[in-house]
Amino acid sequence: MTHTAQTEAPADTPAPTAPSGASPRLPATPSLTTRTGTTNDTGSTTNRAKNGTTAQRPASDAASKPATTPASTPQPAVHSMTGYAHRSAETPLGRLDLEIRAVNSRFTDLHFRLGDDCRPLEPRLRAAITARVRRGKVECRMSLHPLGSEGDARIDTARLAQLVGLVRQVQEVVPGARPPAVSEYLRWLQNPEASPTGASAGPQPPDDETLWQHAAPLVDDCLADFQASRAREGAQLAALLREQAARMAELASRLRPHLPTLHAAAETRLFERLNRAVDRLSLNIPPEETLARVRQEISLLSLKDDITEELDRLDTHLEAMDQALAAGGPVGKRLDFLSQELNREANTIASKSIALSITDTALALKLHIEQVREQVQNLE
Repeated sequence: MTHTAQTEAPADTPAPTAPSGASPRLPATPSLTTRTGTTNDTGSTTNRAKNGTTAQRPASDAASKPATTPASTPQPAVHSMTGYAHRSAETPLGRLDLEIRAVNSRFTDLHFRLGDDCRPLEPRLRAAITARVRRGKVECRMSLHPLGSEGDARIDTARLAQLVGLVRQVQEVVPGARPPAVSEYLRWLQNPEASPTGASAGPQPPDDETLWQHAAPLVDDCLADFQASRAREGAQLAALLREQAARMAELASRLRPHLPTLHAAAETRLFERLNRAVDRLSLNIPPEETLARVRQEISLLSLKDDITEELDRLDTHLEAMDQALAAGGPVGKRLDFLSQELNREANTIASKSIALSITDTALALKLHIEQVREQVQNLE
């Protein structure tokens, strides 16, 4: 059952009197819908719980639930969609370089830039990345530098002589054939697959299993660094979001105590305006009928302009945001939805404004909500 408290008008305020020959003025009426709080069955149970008078839970229920330690199950961290990591490793096959970077995206979007020797590893790299990344545009670069490919560059004279011999054979068959340029010789020496002799003249690339055995530890270490960078930025974003939520909660808490006064002032203004309108009427309207209509209009205005429910929903959304950040994991889409709901409540508060202080509070809320929406776009 809901009880509504009424705020009486000050005793020293004299009732307006109608001048002689004019329409009767309306007597001052108390504020009809100024609410200071509600109490229901749930609230009564809550108060009894605070006073320590609630019934104790049976021992069987307490014994059936094992004790839990919060430290035993750490909560997952909040990750940003932006991250970067780079790792290199010397292997018997040569030096492996791996680079992973990510930016914001609505979905999981993977792009691979792999060397010729590393292309067979794309399915395994894709599986390793998708197991850790839920959302974001990820670019992965991997290359293998075989042993002897770095340092002083030397020409394989035996292979070069073989290529020159092939060119002479072509010129004997086709006398007018143009001899290859030096750049073409160098390209053939560097890339045996593109040379006239094919890839058999050069070293064979490693098989997929051998390459993955050497690349798997590098991939795990690089992904660990990548996740650590995303977690660091995610923690900073979570701190900024909590700060914005605290500011919005403070704005709402500072506005709540003034709502009864603001509604009473709005009702007084409406009552005075209607009284002045009644004075200008030429019709003889019974004062009782006019007073009943005025009371009805005041009640409708107070119900229409009441923002208590909007402030309650605002606090609920802020609490849900704090719980989502505390739970961790991929919370970007959920926080984006909550920011839309917060913006909806702020718009409603602004549309119901009956005082400049409410308008200022609504504008400040929209500013903080917009900052929250910008930061939420960076979370996974």
